[in-house]
Amino acid sequence: MAGRYEHHDVVVVGAGFAGLSAAHALTDAGLSVQLLEARSRVGGRALTRYLDDGTQLDLGGQWIGPTQLRINEIVQRYGVEIYRTPAHGAAVNDFDGDRREDLLPDVTELFDSLEAMCRRVPAESPWEAEEARQWDRMTFASWLDATGRPDVATRYVARVVSGGLLAGSPAETSVLETLFYLVSAGGVQSLLGYEGGAQESRVVGGAQVIADRMAADLPEGVLRLGEPVLRIEYSDDGARVESTVHAYRADRVVVAVPPVIASRLRYDPPLPPLKDGALQRVPAGTALKVHAVYAEPFWREAGYSGISTSAGGLLTETVDNTPPGAPRAVLTAFAYGDEAVELRRHGADARRASVLERLAELFGAPALSPEDFVEYDWLAQEWTRGCFSGHLTTGAGTTFGSVLRTPVGVVHWAGTETATEWNGYFDGAVASGRRAADEVVRALRP
Repeated sequence: MAGRYEHHDVVVVGAGFAGLSAAHALTDAGLSVQLLEARSRVGGRALTRYLDDGTQLDLGGQWIGPTQLRINEIVQRYGVEIYRTPAHGAAVNDFDGDRREDLLPDVTELFDSLEAMCRRVPAESPWEAEEARQWDRMTFASWLDATGRPDVATRYVARVVSGGLLAGSPAETSVLETLFYLVSAGGVQSLLGYEGGAQESRVVGGAQVIADRMAADLPEGVLRLGEPVLRIEYSDDGARVESTVHAYRADRVVVAVPPVIASRLRYDPPLPPLKDGALQRVPAGTALKVHAVYAEPFWREAGYSGISTSAGGLLTETVDNTPPGAPRAVLTAFAYGDEAVELRRHGADARRASVLERLAELFGAPALSPEDFVEYDWLAQEWTRGCFSGHLTTGAGTTFGSVLRTPVGVVHWAGTETATEWNGYFDGAVASGRRAADEVVRALRP
């Protein structure tokens, strides 16, 4: 590493939506900012890839809902176009072979119970809920078992909530963390819905377009790509941030990477025990997202929308991911938790065969013969180590939750995992970056 030192008011670590938002807010406040990103690109857990014929694949986050006000404001500011998630036919909700367009009454009643319970959790401080300790000691799986509902109903709710929303298994997170996640986004229907919900719209050109335009709008020299941060030394007088390329001095630092990555940085002095403990207790999700690409959207001709959810099988959900005017059609599938882990135990050919077999069960034999099959494993990515986002483990919400986003001296923390609104989404990441920037501005310019 070169022995070069540069001084800035603030160094921001990570150029995902949280880091980009923090950098914008800080430069708008007139502060000198250096934004460091380990990858050769911006966007964090948003990544868009184009196939040779121009078919667009969003390998990471992709959806925007109408009540996600911050990300929608950014979309409008930069003239980014969005479009509705395709839905040209009937959805399939598969309850162990009972295929329905609607939900089982037991499932609806479980969702109603969760809706009522999450309203009793304050999003800003879930550990202060009246039942917080009881709910934090209980896994979501245990709560479902205790409801006495039929197995097919509880399995379905476990998969679409713990899997589809928290990207893991119902045995991995507490009832409290689950309820916090629900209330942070306005409730069950807001999270699970397409029209009017979190999955309503996609981005023309891919979600990474938003990040690229945010980065291009930063003052020249603020952003540096390909500079992994290794070490942060901090004291009351400021901080020294070492990357693989340079060393920087700053009055303040904003760490805007996932907790599982933030915990791997070296800090001098070591982080306080509670802060370090909090970062250790936010493992990343295990979601596995795959894209099957076809010459035509055959499922539409068969009367299906491509949207499905399942109480069993390897795949929890699927969606038609074909952009308007795309040269080919895309059917995207998701596996979570135990199923995602099991798929990773097999080679690429076996994974492909298993996924396509399940797609054929849902939508017909043409699913067995895609022209392309693309998977991207975020759990294997060095600077992410999991997706969609991380969540506090059982018991950690009431013990460590209150320090997750609390500054440590001159070091501040951002990232969608620290958000109290739309936690886990682009909007939550934007909110967290702006919140951390506000902390810094108030500290430097009281």
